Order: sequence, then C-alpha cells, then structure tokens
Amino acid sequence: MEPKNQNESENMSEPVFSKRDILSCKFFYGMKYAFGFLLIFAAPFLSAGNFFLLFLLLSVLSLTPFIEFTAHFFGITDDSQIKRMRNDFQSFVIVLTFGFLAVLAFDLFHFSFESYLLFQGFAIALLSSRSFYSLTHPVTLSFDWDHSERFQNASLLYELALIVLRVAAAFLTGWWILYITGGASSGFDLFGGMAPELLNHLLFISLIGALVGSLFESIPSKMDKNVSMFFGSVFSMWLLFLFGYETPWNQTLIAAVFSVVLAFLAYRSKIADLSALFSAAILGILIILFSGIEWYILLVAFFILGGGFTKYKIKYKASIGLAESKNGIRSYENVFANSFFALILAVMFGVLTQYPAYDWLSVPITFAYIGAVATATGDTMASEIGTTSKGPTYMITTFKRAKVGQDGGVSLLGEGAAFLGSGIIGLLAFFFGMVESLPLALLVAIVGGFLGTNIDSLLGATLQKKGILTNSSVNLISTGIGGLFSGILYFILQFFM
Repeated sequence: MEPKNQNESENMSEPVFSKRDILSCKFFYGMKYAFGFLLIFAAPFLSAGNFFLLFLLLSVLSLTPFIEFTAHFFGITDDSQIKRMRNDFQSFVIVLTFGFLAVLAFDLFHFSFESYLLFQGFAIALLSSRSFYSLTHPVTLSFDWDHSERFQNASLLYELALIVLRVAAAFLTGWWILYITGGASSGFDLFGGMAPELLNHLLFISLIGALVGSLFESIPSKMDKNVSMFFGSVFSMWLLFLFGYETPWNQTLIAAVFSVVLAFLAYRSKIADLSALFSAAILGILIILFSGIEWYILLVAFFILGGGFTKYKIKYKASIGLAESKNGIRSYENVFANSFFALILAVMFGVLTQYPAYDWLSVPITFAYIGAVATATGDTMASEIGTTSKGPTYMITTFKRAKVGQDGGVSLLGEGAAFLGSGIIGLLAFFFGMVESLPLALLVAIVGGFLGTNIDSLLGATLQKKGILTNSSVNLISTGIGGLFSGILYFILQFFM
C-alpha cells in the first residue's frame, strides 16, 4: 500500500526507536558534555604533565572492558550502541593524550605552544553535530547518520547554530584559562583585566578554529569526526597564534557575518556544498581581516562567474559528457584549489605591511593576487565556454586537432573566454581601488590570467594526462604560476617607469 502522504513516507524510511534507547543516547552525550566541561573547568589548575598522565590512564582504560561494564550498568546491551560509546570515548582520550604529549615535547625544546589551544580545540570538537543532534532529537547511539534524510535536511541549520556555539565555547575556554592563570606572557593582568589586544586575538582564533573544525566535520572521511575536528581546529588556531595577528573584535564579527552570509547564499543557490560553504567562510574572514573587503569581493566575483558559467549550456555539455559533476556544485576541494594562493598572498599582504621595511612589497603582492584570481576566472570560463565551441580544438602541446573537452585542448572560443574573464577581474580590481590605473589593472590581470590559463592547459596535456596530477592540483599550480607572472610584471615595469 502506498503511503498516504509525505510525512508517512518519511516515517517509513526512518527507523522508530524505543524510549529506553533514546534516553540512553541522551544520557551518554549529556555525560560526555558534563565530563568535557569539567575538564575545561579544571584546565587552569592542572599542569600539562598532569593532564597527560590522566588521559594516558583513560586511554589504557578504553582498551579494557570498562566501556562494556559501564554500558551494562546503565542498561545498554546493544552491541552497535556500545561500539559507538567506545569509539567516542577512545577518540577523545587518545587525541588529548597525544596533544598533551606534544605540549610536553614543545616545552622540552622551548618551542612556543600554549596548552589552552588544546582545550579550545577540545571544546569545538565536543560540540559535534552528532552529539548536539542526539540531545535534541529522538535518536539512539546506533543511529545511521550517513544515510539519514532527517539529519541531512537539518544539518545546515544545526551547523550554523553550532558555529556560534563553537566560537563561544572556544572563546570562553581560552578566556577562562587565561583569566585564572594570568601572567605577563599572556598579556593578562589578573587585577586589571585582559588586554584588549589579547581579547581581539582570542576571538579571531576562536572563530577560525570553529569554522575549520566545522569544515573538517563536513568532509567525507574514514577518520573519526572528533579526531579531524580536534586536530584541524587546534592546528589552525596554533598557526594564527604564531602570527600574533589581531583585529578589533567588531571588525572580526562584521567580517564573519559578511563571509558566512555570502557562503550561505552560495549554498542556497546550489553553487557550493556544505564543505565549500565553510571553506568560503574561512577564506572570507581571513582575506577581509588580513587585506581588506575589496580583496575578498574580487575573489567572490570569481566564484560568481565560475558558478554562473558552469551552468552555461549545461544541458548541452551534459549531453556530450562534459558537464561538471554534481551539476557544477563546488566542494571544499574546488574552493581551495582555486583560492589557496590567493589566500596566502592576502595573508602575506596583511603581515608584511605591518613592517615599514617591507611595505614596498604591497604592490607586487597585490599584482600577484589579481593574477591568481584572474587565472582561476580565466581557466573556469575557458573550460565552461570553450567546451561549447563548434569550431576546431587543438592540443596545446602539438597543435594537432583534439576532441572538445580533452585535457590540454584549446579553442579560439576558449582562449577568448580566458581573455574576457581575466579582463573582468582587472576591471574590478581597478574599480575597487586595488590598482590606480585602468590600463595597468587590465594588463596585470590579463597577463597573469591568460598565461596562467594556458599553463593549466599545458599541465593538463602532460602531467594530468599521465595521471601524475589531478584536476585540482593543476588548478592549484596554475593559479600560483599566474599570480607569479603578474607579480614579476611589477618588477619588469619598474625598468620602464
């Protein structure tokens, strides 16, 4: 018999759980939160060595029947549920054991690493989508997350709420530990309060750490989500800690809201998936805070043009087998392959311009950034428009006739699209005030973008064709080379000025 309505159909596709199993699940994750926040509360009062011994003991305990005994004590007998309890427990205690072992090793070699970063990462990983969803919905420990429509439909809403909670948890964890421990080295005066610069820095690293943790959770992987979230967030916060870069808290929040809203719109427009949403948000915050909002809008222009032209004659491209996979929806891999060097250049701009001795590098770095974005734009437009060409296609290495869409194939229409895409980026760079002269802006963008696009074709015809490079690695290398061409152009022009 057919289901009477959609709700009945959904209920038939999702399992019905017993009340006892649901309560057991909520109890487990409730205890997990309680234990986690108790550890955070105790963090300022125990040394890294004490925590290492504690988690080493818990790691050994996780290898014994302790989990099974505890589960049976609370009436949990299902093997799949006990397995989930063991996996969650083991993942946390083992990563924290290695984390504090690393802290002790760093201290031994006098290398800078603040242990509060571990607890910030722990707070972020503690607020995983699975545990948060389990506390608010009637599911069990054996709930099949990967194939649940109910969770997938709610995941975006929960992730957006969790981003806020993760940022708050990481920030308050860092603040709590620094508040109790104090010390001149942390920029904190126990009686006078925390220095504004440290508060700004703490918010900055908490925000990026939470987004990186969310990104790692959204990426399909065989690695346990708790482990990937923890190490991803801790490593990113540590890198930013080493930079010592801080911006006023209000600027950080404005950049975060602006970037997340744009990324959310891209997701809703089916230009990006969930992992790309977090990737774009991270890129946006870092680029805005290190270099300026106009730098990020220039990169956004690439994503808009790329997403738009991916859908250009998509039915025709699908009919000949040349349409982008997943209907052109971008993933984190696409985002970072085309934007990694742009991000590096934006961060370099922000860091180096703080030092007067290196201020002269701001112009070539700006040129290189424009060239990298122009390459990504030119290459995407060349691929998406060029594959619809009715004219001949030639292999870039031999200039012999090639099939449309073949790696390394170029056409007059594709070359024209690359030229146009690069020119649009140059025009926008001038409009945003990144380059003072329109002819110079066009020259910088077209030189880097057009040459970078053809380097992409050359790599596609050689290394990608042999299986040495993937499409994403080709994009990564070509955007870097395109940026390099534009950066070198600055020094060449110095001889004529």
